[in-house]
Amino acid sequence: MKNLKLIKGNIFTSSCNTLVNTVNCVGIMGAGIALEYRLRYPKMFKEYKGLCEQNKISVGNLWLYKSNDKSILNFPTKFHWKYPSKEEYLHKGLAEFIRIYKDLNLDSVAFPLLGAQKGGVKPEKSLEIMSGYLNKVDIEIEIYQYDPVANDDLYQSFKSKFININDNNIQLQTGLRLQYIKLIKEALSDPKINQLNQLARVNGIGDKTLEKAFAFMLNKKSKVQLMQKDLF
Repeated sequence: MKNLKLIKGNIFTSSCNTLVNTVNCVGIMGAGIALEYRLRYPKMFKEYKGLCEQNKISVGNLWLYKSNDKSILNFPTKFHWKYPSKEEYLHKGLAEFIRIYKDLNLDSVAFPLLGAQKGGVKPEKSLEIMSGYLNKVDIEIEIYQYDPVANDDLYQSFKSKFININDNNIQLQTGLRLQYIKLIKEALSDPKINQLNQLARVNGIGDKTLEKAFAFMLNKKSKVQLMQKDLF
């Protein structure tokens, strides 16, 4: 197990070049880790939805998306978001990973516990199955046990900026109603909320509301970066 590390924390803080996202096959990333990937990588989510509509996402088939900072390996652990994960789905996906990881030129990969958070597979069983396959590879592997209080750098950045922007300005830019903007700001002030995906658990804050708010902040950041490039 020299190349395999078990970590309790936030997978998005990993230094691995590739992160694994657990998905279903019907185009929904509405909760948990998948929602956070949707917020962080909106272009990937759009492509994923299109692939699902074409029936190109299925259990046992892995889809690699390459962004500017990381590669995201989308790993189906469910057929439909309404249904639980199955151990056989983990076996199929991991067997495929073993088969293709060298062809994909993967050199370091961070996994969540597959099927364990929202899927219903017991964490210890998920780890047992994963270890059985991932101990066979010759690259760096991290397996993350979800920690709800672990630091989320992007959440902290979103929080510090969003709460300091005028509500009317946010409404003008996003089309969000003021009541939802106030709800988000109230949630951001809650010390029990530490990560982006946790905002979606607040009554009144749906995934689409959160998506608009986060897209607004990403666009704002992109505009600032472009202005800085123009200055230099």
